[in-house]
Amino acid sequence: MERLDKILAKSGYGTRKEVKQLIKEGRVELAGKVIIDAGFKISAQSIKQISVDGNQAEIHDSLTFMLNKPSGFITALSDARHDTIAEFIPQKWQNKGLVPIGRLDKDTEGLLLLTNDGQLSHRICSPKWGIEKEYYLITQGRPFDRQDIEKFAQGFKTLDGTEFKPAKLKLIDGFEAYLTVCEGQYHQVKRMAKSTGREVKYLKRIRIADLVLDPDLQPGEIRMLTKDERTRLYLACRLMD
Repeated sequence: MERLDKILAKSGYGTRKEVKQLIKEGRVELAGKVIIDAGFKISAQSIKQISVDGNQAEIHDSLTFMLNKPSGFITALSDARHDTIAEFIPQKWQNKGLVPIGRLDKDTEGLLLLTNDGQLSHRICSPKWGIEKEYYLITQGRPFDRQDIEKFAQGFKTLDGTEFKPAKLKLIDGFEAYLTVCEGQYHQVKRMAKSTGREVKYLKRIRIADLVLDPDLQPGEIRMLTKDERTRLYLACRLMD
């Protein structure tokens, strides 16, 4: 059993204060009956019977969004000196506890997830769980060859003592490749490339686990994960049987 106001607040209908006012105004019904008690307890079986303003409520245990991050924005929700990804979050989803899962550098583009599920965020970011992150990169310097594929596959230690776990390098040509890593060290892809004699000129994340960046999502656009995407992501993170 869970409080009605908490259920609606988690699902994006407003802050707890805003939701309580919504309920007080008689705009929320359960099985056709108006509920004006914000603390009214709802069973899991009854959640689908909640309606708001005459429409069946969209109820979520937590919120997770996919953003196609453009270059030029830092992965933060506020900063006095730089543009942040916060401006891409629609007003109705602000103040819902959304935080980015991991980070993308200012000049890195592509798939960035935002969620208010702390456990999901931890599992995707922690190397312990081995969640894959795949990047498309363009480099300059020494061209890639098959020896690089083997080197990345074995994992290696850089001159400064940093250890990188095994990663999958798939070559497109000598200067373009896909790189899949299972950890999220600081500037990891750029540092791995630099330690093998090349510089990353363009970097875009295209996949987390089996969740691929939506090709129809333009840079700066954001959307909620579909039910199927959410299920597959939670399964990959072993948060669902």
